[in-house]
Amino acid sequence: MLSYLHGFHAGNFADIHKHAAMRIILDYLCKKEKPFCVIDTHAGSGWYDLGSAQSAKTGEWKNGIAAAQQKGNAPKQMQPFLDQIAAFDPIAKGRDYGVFEDDDLKGPFYPGSPFIMRELLRDHDEMILMELHPREYDLLEYSVERDPRIHLHKRDGYEGLVGMMPPAIRRGLVLMDPSYDVKQDYQKAASSIKRAWERWENGIFMLWYPILEAGFDAELRENFARIKAKGGVLCAELSTNQGGAKGRMRGTGLMIINPPYGFDQQFDEIGQWLCDAVKLPGPATHRTHWLVPSQ
Repeated sequence: MLSYLHGFHAGNFADIHKHAAMRIILDYLCKKEKPFCVIDTHAGSGWYDLGSAQSAKTGEWKNGIAAAQQKGNAPKQMQPFLDQIAAFDPIAKGRDYGVFEDDDLKGPFYPGSPFIMRELLRDHDEMILMELHPREYDLLEYSVERDPRIHLHKRDGYEGLVGMMPPAIRRGLVLMDPSYDVKQDYQKAASSIKRAWERWENGIFMLWYPILEAGFDAELRENFARIKAKGGVLCAELSTNQGGAKGRMRGTGLMIINPPYGFDQQFDEIGQWLCDAVKLPGPATHRTHWLVPSQ
């Protein structure tokens, strides 16, 4: 389905949880001079104007990034992410970020996954983006077409990921964060990640998923527990037992295959801080646990 537009939800508590984890992994990849490849299977439009009509309709970012920025006393491993968000200014980048002089932009702005990744790429690194929604694809193309490190594909992310495995650069990260418009997306995501991992066993894979009252995430945990990666499979969830009516999220989760050493402790500290920093429908808890222990 192509009805989902992330502009209504950009910067919400799920984005903060997901992108904080992604930033830790990207910083880890940058520690070595060797090139790395990052792949985003459901890239969206690239970056978002939180002053837009879309964002105003839901206001979700106020309980996400705005609340996190106001909290203070963030763990040190969270600070690079918060600093990146605070400094993100597509207007200053102009045409390189897809901004035209007559664009009616209000701000503040929030970078989606492609632009968090892009700002950490070095000259010898590469990024592969996939997006199928026509409008989102066009906006993304305007924003990245001048960057030779970025390869954009108008392609289904589930089959596209498997078809691209293994990447030419055998060190890197895959992010999959579908819209989950239909419940079958949970199974599609698990199948795609598993098949891709079988072709690139040393890659880092991160799958985002919403936690809903319907409990579709339980099957995800069962499927990922069968992936016997040497680096292990980690599950991290920020959730509450309240809310969740009419398909709304009561939590957010990540499955991470082959996370960097020490990531579990680093990210759990961030998760505990987020319990108080961002606002869920009720009191939040964070749990980080291994579905498959690292060897």
